Amino acid sequence: MAWSVGRVSSFQFNLTNRQNISQASIALQQAGQEVATGRRADIFADLGPAAAGALKLRAREDETQTYLMANELLGNKLSAMLTSIEAIRDQVQDVLEVALSNASSPANGAFVLQSQARAAMESVISTLNVKYNGEHLFAGTQSDNAPMMRWDEANPVTGLSPEDVAAGIAAAGLTDPASATGMAAEFDLVFSSSDAVNPDRNYEQTHYLGTPLTDGAGDPNNRVRARLSPGQELEYGVQANDPGIRDIIKGLSMLISTDVSTIEDETTYQEWMSHVIDALSSGQEGALDASTRIGFNQQVVETSIQRLGDLSVVHLTQIAAYESVDPYEAATRMTNLQTQLQASYEVAARLSSLSILSVL
Repeated sequence: MAWSVGRVSSFQFNLTNRQNISQASIALQQAGQEVATGRRADIFADLGPAAAGALKLRAREDETQTYLMANELLGNKLSAMLTSIEAIRDQVQDVLEVALSNASSPANGAFVLQSQARAAMESVISTLNVKYNGEHLFAGTQSDNAPMMRWDEANPVTGLSPEDVAAGIAAAGLTDPASATGMAAEFDLVFSSSDAVNPDRNYEQTHYLGTPLTDGAGDPNNRVRARLSPGQELEYGVQANDPGIRDIIKGLSMLISTDVSTIEDETTYQEWMSHVIDALSSGQEGALDASTRIGFNQQVVETSIQRLGDLSVVHLTQIAAYESVDPYEAATRMTNLQTQLQASYEVAARLSSLSILSVL
């Protein structure tokens, strides 16, 4: 009778035991990672084809977080715009109040109107040239450049400064009510950018350097837009060539160009002051409307942020359903692997201590 005895060399046994120890060590490391993080160490191995769902959710969550960051930045930008517009309204209101108190006659400090208007003009222009996060807030889509020329600074294209334009209009002087009406009409022509005879004087040629309201064909230019979420865009912002802002600049220019306290004829004075007050009042109404629109846009952005935050919670909950592990099962598995690894180490230690010399 033939007997077949399987033999395993001590080298082969040691090699197999070493492989078992290596595999158990890797498994123990993964189990420890899962206990520490609460997530699967290898979702592809654990979930198989279902791991694609987790990856898609991760991509959607990354997109949601990108939109959230963009919306928060936009919200801060709108806050800066609103603060600037309110500052402009405050600066102009002081001038308007003095103008109203001197509407009939220059009896209540009209001599300060010219200097007060000049100070307000400098402040308004500085505010309109404000930057946020590297962009000029009131330049429209051409946000790389400051939108407004300084009062006494010559435009490099036209060679004129806003002060030159106003001085040219006021050069004829105010001698009677008709001259006051004519001069006011000339200011209207310039600030509506409708002067075809001398277009260099126009507001959008000399005063303003941002995005024009219309293109060469007379069609409205695009306003600044932001994408709040997939499929939702918001047109927002105020430009320094919007009608309300232009009326403010026009009213201040009219006061700077002429010292109203020197107008001798009372009727002429009243006619001129009525045009100044109309321009400043219209500008204040336009600025208030701009503040209202900015406030509405802020509400839209806040609603978008809340909605994206809720969507993020849903994504994270679904991701957790794919990727999370049972902490008790992971801890038990880690304990079992520790026991297994300890036993393997003990076997390896005993085998290494065996020697033929101890038998002889």
